[in-house]
Amino acid sequence: MVGRILLYFRFLAGLATRRGWRSYPSPAREFILEAVRGEDVPGLDGIEELRRSLRRNRKLLPVVDHGAGSRRAAQEGRTVRHLVRTTAVSPAKGRLLARIARYFNFPLVVELGTGTGISSLYMGMACPRSRILTCEGSPAIAGLAGSNIREMGVSNIEVTCDVFLDWLPETLRQVPGELLLFLDGDHRGERLLQYCSMVFNAGLSRAVLVLDDIHWSAGMYKAWKEQTVREEVSLSLELFNTGIILAGFGFPRVHLIRNF
Repeated sequence: MVGRILLYFRFLAGLATRRGWRSYPSPAREFILEAVRGEDVPGLDGIEELRRSLRRNRKLLPVVDHGAGSRRAAQEGRTVRHLVRTTAVSPAKGRLLARIARYFNFPLVVELGTGTGISSLYMGMACPRSRILTCEGSPAIAGLAGSNIREMGVSNIEVTCDVFLDWLPETLRQVPGELLLFLDGDHRGERLLQYCSMVFNAGLSRAVLVLDDIHWSAGMYKAWKEQTVREEVSLSLELFNTGIILAGFGFPRVHLIRNF
């Protein structure tokens, strides 16, 4: 807890010293104004109706956790309502994912950590022509996500139950050159380094990485900072708990810290 407080004060210090908008490269300004702070994608209200329904569901599910899971839900069995409360992206973060997915509109989106399927739905419904490949390590949770996605009538999301380290290399071979990756299923710094290295070494022309819970621990934040100085990175944007990386975009590297 003390470590997270110190990380938050470091984040606030970064906010205090950030540069003005006019000093940002034009592509970075456009991305922030349209994708980070822009208008929400319409037609996604049904996702929050689904969330409200899940929060009333007391069914107990067996949970297999291959990574550092929720701080508040470490037990082996969890109710659906507990899962959605402690592991699902917030409405604000879901809308952010939808805006980012719509802004780039890449043909393929990869997600590590399906959870209840809420984040998958935000991205899939924002980009109905994109293919969303999402991996969940717990069979029961993967089944729940698939059921939720079918209930919403969304057909461009494919849920797989597997171990991330096994699934991601094979999945990256399907990427046509541009990729949006959302990581929200393993909160260990050493794993973040491995997943990012796989993406950067996949020979992609452009990649956008949205990394959740970068302030989960000192190890996670250290791994995040190591990604921001990679040669391939054009923009790294720190929104306290969420880090966003744009790689291969061809403008001078810049690191920004913004409130979200």
